[in-house]
Parts: sequence; C-alpha cells; structure tokens
Amino acid sequence: MTTTSHSKIKFTNARLLAVQALYAHVVSDESWDKVTSRFLLGEMGGEVILETGRGEEYMPIEGADADLFARLMKAAETNADTIERAIRDSLSDTIQYDRLELTVLCILRAGMAEFFANPELDTPIIINEYVDIARSFFEGPETKIINAVLDRFAKIIRS
Repeated sequence: MTTTSHSKIKFTNARLLAVQALYAHVVSDESWDKVTSRFLLGEMGGEVILETGRGEEYMPIEGADADLFARLMKAAETNADTIERAIRDSLSDTIQYDRLELTVLCILRAGMAEFFANPELDTPIIINEYVDIARSFFEGPETKIINAVLDRFAKIIRS
C-alpha cells in the first residue's frame, strides 16, 4: 500500500469515526469533550459491521487520523447552530428535517463540519467522502439527499 493510499484510508476512517461520535453524542447526551475523548481512547466506537455469508461481523476501524477526527469534532461543536440551520435551509421542500434518520443527520453534520475544519480541501473531495460513507449505511435515496445538501451548503460556505 502506498503512503498516499494509506493516508487516504486514515482520513476516511477519521471521517467515519466522526459520524459515529456525532451519533454517540446525540444518543448518550454526553458532552462533546467526553465523547471525543472516549473515541480517541478507544472506549467508544471504532467498529464497523460487515455483512458476510455467515451474518454480521464487527471489524475494528484501524488507523484513523486522530488529528482530523479531533478537528472534525471541534468544528461540529463550534459550528453546531450554523450547521443545524444549514441542514434545514438546504433541504428541498419535499424532505422534512424531522423525518431524517439520525445517521443521515450525523453524516451531514460531519460533512458540514469538514468545510469548517478543512477550508483548503476541495469541495468535491469532501462531498464524495461523505456520500461514500452514506453508501455504507444506505442503499436508497439517502445518498442523494446527502449529496444535494452538502452541495448546497458548499456553494454557500465557499462563495
């Protein structure tokens, strides 16, 4: 594996951990700092479920970039109100905020946080990363919703 592909995997894994941590923050009602610390210490999260011929297996997420993860969590916390307004404002008239699954919201929150945490990173890279994460959870219209909302947000935040 090349250094570049190894780095990409570390960044992708950090993004997935951020989605998991944002989810944990909502369901546990623990503080941002507590959830972030618990994930960094490996006390929470850090696994993915893989569908196999024998059923579901839990596999560890290895080699996540801790710096990117921490920056994403800090950006999500610092910009939480802006992110929530942006999600609501970026939805089409046919999609209701209150009907979105929590996982969809957490993917959107992490994606939007990345625009704040990595202002130098190209917009298509950010959007593609979170659409790919969405594909690991969903097979339906959720990926299109995530793509559209992040694209609308990018046009506002990057203009």
